[in-house]
This record gives sequence, structure tokens and C-alpha cells, in this order.
Amino acid sequence: MKIAGFKKQSLIDYPGNISSVIFTQGCNFRCHYCHNPELVLPEKFTTTYDEEEVFNYIKKYKHLLDAVCITGGEPTLHHDLPVYIKKIKALGLKVKLDSNGTNPIMINDLIKENMIDAIAMDIKQQLVFESYNSIVGDVINKQTFNNILSSIKIIKESGIDHQFRTTVVKGLHTVEDVTMIIKQFDENHAIQNFNPEIVLNTKLKMQRFSENEFQQLLHIMSE
Repeated sequence: MKIAGFKKQSLIDYPGNISSVIFTQGCNFRCHYCHNPELVLPEKFTTTYDEEEVFNYIKKYKHLLDAVCITGGEPTLHHDLPVYIKKIKALGLKVKLDSNGTNPIMINDLIKENMIDAIAMDIKQQLVFESYNSIVGDVINKQTFNNILSSIKIIKESGIDHQFRTTVVKGLHTVEDVTMIIKQFDENHAIQNFNPEIVLNTKLKMQRFSENEFQQLLHIMSE
């Protein structure tokens, strides 16, 4: 597994838990607004961490941790992800996975084998192939889109702690888009406003929704 980033301690990545955060290298999406292009674009890749060194740190300080969060990039691209998770679980720690949902087989296996305690899946756009493909950089086919739909179903029916989340971007999402996304999910869905500081595609005009506009979107969610 290629680890491109490691945060020793976090209080926000797995709410209610003190966690270490592992950032895997590589992604099969090219979301225009991505704020981690160094984890996505091969030309921006940096030297990776030694897997065992990261694990040994977690093992040494497990008494100070509740969990490990594994994010990316896209963690499920790494075939040895389950092996690494098993090692973490053997320490008595919880594991939270962040994913784009393109590998439902691995997600299903991880849930069935009780290897993850929580999962967060990003929902990029309303669940229409053309719209979804456009926002992730025109890099998926209909089979991949169907994989995403399968992951949504698996996660909804999993019984584990889960959240679907959408970063909303003015210029890529309309209010109607966000409204449709909200209608397709339950209370386990959250939206977050776009952060323009670092983006993958610098050529597109993207901006945050104003505070008033964003509050209106939150109001739609609460209805």
C-alpha cells in the first residue's frame, strides 16, 4: 500500500475518536475541485512512507488512540488494503475508511469481515451518469458508475456507522443539483462548502457558495 501522508493524531477525522490518519497515494477520479492533487496526479507524487514505520508508530502509541482513518486518494485501489487493516484491527483499534465507492467488492468484503467500523463515501454529483462523469473529470464509464451505485446500496444496508458527503461548488453544482442529491439520501448525508485555496483544475472558474446560499442549502437538508 502506498502511503503518501500520515497525520499522527486527529480529533476531527473520526468524530468522537482520537485517530491517526493515513493518506494513500493514487486516485481513479480527477475531480476538478480536489484539494489533494498531490495524492491524485502522478506528476505531483512525492516519496511515500514506509508501511511498517507507520504501523509501528500506531502500535507504539495505540494506548493514545481510538482509531485509524484511511483516506486518499482512493484507498480501495490498493489490493493489500485489507491486509493492512487487519494488522490495525489486531491492535484493538477501530478503522474508518474514506472512499469514492468505485470498488464495491472490496467495500462489501471489508464490511462483512468486520474490518471497518465506519465509512464515509463522497457523492460527487446527482446520480446521473453524465453529470457524475463530468464532475470527476470524464474518467469513468457506465460500469464504474454502476459500481458507485452498488457501493451506495451496500453502505446503506451495512448497519455500520456511515456518512455520505458532498462538496458543493458554485460553477459545478446548481441549487437544483444539490437539492436532487439531498433527496436521494437520508440523515446520514452532509454537505460542505468548497475550499478554493488548492484545486486540481486551475482552469475552471469555481467558487464557494455565499454564506447565505450555503445556509439555504442546509435548510433544504433539514426539511
